[in-house]
Parts: sequence; C-alpha cells; structure tokens
Amino acid sequence: MTLQVHIAPGHEIGYPWKGQAEGGTGGERTAGGYYINAAQKGEAPGRWFGKGAEALGFAIGQEVERAPYEAVYSQEDPRTGARLGRRPGNYASKTAILARLLAAEPHATAERVRELERQAEQAERSSHPYTDVTVAFSKSVSVVHASIRENARRAHLAGNAQAAAHYDQLDARFQEGMQAANRAALEHLGRWAVTRTGYHGARVDGQEPGKFERAGLVVTSWLQGTSRDGDPHDHVHNAIARMVLTERDGKWRALDTVALRHQAAAAKGIAEAHFQSFLVRVMGLQLVPGQGNSGPQSPGPGTSCMPMSRTRKLWKCASAIPFAAAAWWRNATVSSARHWRAT
Repeated sequence: MTLQVHIAPGHEIGYPWKGQAEGGTGGERTAGGYYINAAQKGEAPGRWFGKGAEALGFAIGQEVERAPYEAVYSQEDPRTGARLGRRPGNYASKTAILARLLAAEPHATAERVRELERQAEQAERSSHPYTDVTVAFSKSVSVVHASIRENARRAHLAGNAQAAAHYDQLDARFQEGMQAANRAALEHLGRWAVTRTGYHGARVDGQEPGKFERAGLVVTSWLQGTSRDGDPHDHVHNAIARMVLTERDGKWRALDTVALRHQAAAAKGIAEAHFQSFLVRVMGLQLVPGQGNSGPQSPGPGTSCMPMSRTRKLWKCASAIPFAAAAWWRNATVSSARHWRAT
C-alpha cells in the first residue's frame, strides 16, 4: 500500500491561513499557517481544480491566493461578490439543544446530564464549508522522498551545484508524481459529483420526486511533506467547497457528500495505480510486498526506520544516513509487478 484516501468534514475556511507554532510547542507563531508556512519552506502552494473552479475564472493548477479563496469558501463569486447558492441552514448548535433539554429537566442528575449531552451531540446538524479529501502517502514513500530532500540539502551546503541540481530535479519529479496521482483521484470524484434538486422528503408512487444531477467541483489542493509534528508524511489536502455548479442549469447548489464518500475506495485505487506506475516507470523504483494485506510499498533506507515512524526521531533517521539515492535509480530493475525489489 502506497497511499490512503480519507474524507472528513472541513470546519474552518481560514485554517490554511491561521498562524500556528513552528516546530510544535514553544515555537514562534508566524503569519502563515500549516499549509502556508509549508509553502514558504519550499512545499508546493495550493492549486485550484475542478469544473466549478474554472467557471469562477480559475485555471486548473492556478496558485491559490487568499482573497479569492476566502470569497469562494464563503459562497461568494470572487469576481463579482454575488452569492453562490443558498446560505447554509441555520441549525441549532449543540449548546442550544442541550440548554433546551436541560430546561425541560431542571432536576436532572449528573448521570442524566451526561445522557442529555450525548443526545444533544447526536441531534446537532451543521453545514460544513468544505469537505477535506486527504490523499495520504505511506511512511515508506515519505521517507524515500525525505531522503531525496536530505541529499539536496547536503549538496547545497557542500556547494556541490551538480549534485544539488540532480536532487532538486528528483524532488520536483517526485512531487509531480504525487500531484498527478492526486489529480487522478480528483478527476474520478469529479465524474461522480452530484447535487440534489427537487424535493427529497417524500415519495410519490413509491419514488422520490427529487433528482440527483451532475455538478462541477470547486477544489483547492495542498501538497504537504510533513505532519504537524514535523515527521516525514507526504499527503495532499483537497478542500472541496460546499457549493458545486449544476451542469444542467448552471446554478450553484450544495454538494451531495454521501455520493462523494461512496467513491472514496475507487478514488484510492485509481490514485494508487497511478502512483505505483509512476514509481516504477518514471523513478525506476521497485516496490516490495507489504506486511499482511497492506499491499506493495516503496523499499529503501526508510524500511529500517519504520519503528520510529510515529516520533520526531524519524527525521533524524532520514538525515543521519548519507543515502545514496542516485544509486537506487541507476541500479533499479523491474522483474515483477507483484514482487518489486530494490537491487
């Protein structure tokens, strides 16, 4: 297994721009954020994707800027300021629901209050401004990528321009491979993106009168090379906006996220097929069978570091060994698509 796809609701549109501490606790807060600070350190900037984004004037792959980003995820056309679709439902919060339940039972015991809190949490509804589809690459892949970057860093420090250019090129190529796999997943999700029209709350002659119609997604994609703790962890956050463009009439409506979630497994398979092909055909790497049912994974010096993968020590592991990454690509051969091994 070289990657996973996770889908979760996104809560805060300002999250990519929110200042966060550098290096975990005690670090200096910057004007950037988890995504933006990473881009300033050489990570890829956010990119626009989707037919809906194109309808708003963004080219596919165009770099994300803050003002239009915030407009779009606030359901406003960044060019005209016009509202995109209906406002989200004004649902009661968990706090308001709990207050109403407690008012009805003023003498509730502590145990009953806890039950009411769970009841309020289950009853709470909300409209999220976006859905976060994360394509997360495996630790073995992330460590291989980290080794390339470490070689590039050492070459630059040593003043070896030829080696630095070589590893910088490998880094750029590796990032493009991850971006391509992510785009393949998004293209699949885009083909299955739908919105609901009409009324779906009742049945007429045993059928719902409402329809599911094709729609164009609005997405910003953010490629990251580390986790929040600073460990190597290549992953792409895809923020899919709540509003999508209905193909039939050009109106903006809410994305049906249930349909999106049903395609998560297929999106994973497509992205993984693209990325594994990239590793073998473009990078010349070979994959080895993973443990259990995890599927093939990338070999290399990172394999011996896996027990430390959940700690900051992994960075030390990746940087302590002068990896001969160039040798992997020179000497790698492909003998079997099922049992790829490094030579």
